[in-house]
Amino acid sequence: MYRNGNLALFTAGSLAAAISTSQVNAQEQGFLEDSSLTLNTRHWYSHEVGHKATYFKLQTPDGVRKLRDRTAWLQGFRLDFVSGFTNGPVKFGLDLSTFSAVALERSRTAAAGGSNRMLVDKDGDVVDDWSKLGIAALKFKVADTLLKVGRQQVRTPMMSYTDTRTLPSTFNGISLESHDIEGLTIKSGYFDRGSPRTGAGSEDLSPTYGSRLVTSAFNAYAGADYLTVGGWRSSAYVSRFDDIWDREYLGLGKKSAWGPVNVDVQLDAYNTQSSGREIAGNINQQAYGLTITPRWRNHTLKFGLQQIKGDEYFDYPAESNAISLPNTMLSFYNGPNERSIGVNYSTDFVAYGLPGLTTSLWYIKGMGIDGSHYNGGPNGIYTSVLKQQGESHYEVGTYASYTVQSGTFKNISLIANYSWHRASQYQLEGNLEEFRLIVNVPIKIF
Repeated sequence: MYRNGNLALFTAGSLAAAISTSQVNAQEQGFLEDSSLTLNTRHWYSHEVGHKATYFKLQTPDGVRKLRDRTAWLQGFRLDFVSGFTNGPVKFGLDLSTFSAVALERSRTAAAGGSNRMLVDKDGDVVDDWSKLGIAALKFKVADTLLKVGRQQVRTPMMSYTDTRTLPSTFNGISLESHDIEGLTIKSGYFDRGSPRTGAGSEDLSPTYGSRLVTSAFNAYAGADYLTVGGWRSSAYVSRFDDIWDREYLGLGKKSAWGPVNVDVQLDAYNTQSSGREIAGNINQQAYGLTITPRWRNHTLKFGLQQIKGDEYFDYPAESNAISLPNTMLSFYNGPNERSIGVNYSTDFVAYGLPGLTTSLWYIKGMGIDGSHYNGGPNGIYTSVLKQQGESHYEVGTYASYTVQSGTFKNISLIANYSWHRASQYQLEGNLEEFRLIVNVPIKIF
């Protein structure tokens, strides 16, 4: 496992290697010539219904009021400026994005205490609107190596922005991505704050589960993805969530043709051990995933097997959804010692003369959740799992997406999603149903 100095050395070494092989990209025109300005609007609606012992809680002058329904309805705006690069051996550029959201449903009762879908204040009142500088990053390019400094978005098994709400999450820090060696992508990063999906400003990094009061100085990672000529793909990453855990990830996959059927097989594995001052307690955990995805014409099946080995949740930095495992839908099936199996069937309707329309239907079952032996020590933040012994849950969901292919409304997309989740007494997500409707309208200004 690397230390901070090793990460800096890795970043500097990769950049130096890129400088030594610097080439001029003939397709790049310049800072302004390759710039773009796009306004993305997103209409986001969610309606949740609790069942059995699952309620949403609203604080009132008379005490806590239990509600069965919760609604979030917002209009989001994202203005993205992406520059080209200056000329020279070391090229410079700039990415800027402003994020804004307006609440269309402002009832305290409908918000039911708020969630990561709808922003409310400490009294439970809906925040009418909010804005922030979502992305502000300087970028430096040498050959095919890109270094970004500032607020940005990355995707790796250790740190990954999520875009499942009105607006996406972003992170403050530095990242490097290199494609200078054919088939090999090298990535590294160091982030010390996050900007949440729902809300303005930024916040310290913390685990998603357990206690959000526990914060880390940084999350740093380094790794690589490699694709061979024969079609094998592999990934290896290491990371440090300072004073909380050290983590390793390995991935291996390949696509193969079995007659008319193409089959994709993917293996994923994580190893996580508490480190440093162990401010989140003792952690000793492994997580494994196997995904088998056969495709025939416009039909795709996905079978997912997943296993968590350890007495705490498989956790990740808040707002990152950095979990490269197969069974991650409404629930992530990441409870202590949980094993799960899932199946997903999707269809691309281009074969039926409806390009742009896709649908999906899935079922996932998680079982054997057992945290009764959890011993995190005096700093342990996952003590809620002590009640979980033999817990189980399952979900059924359906999804439809349509993107306009041409004409005045080209690239406008409509997404509808319905999920149905049922769980035993102490499973985290409880018993609920959720309907989401999302309309994305991109407008290219230049």
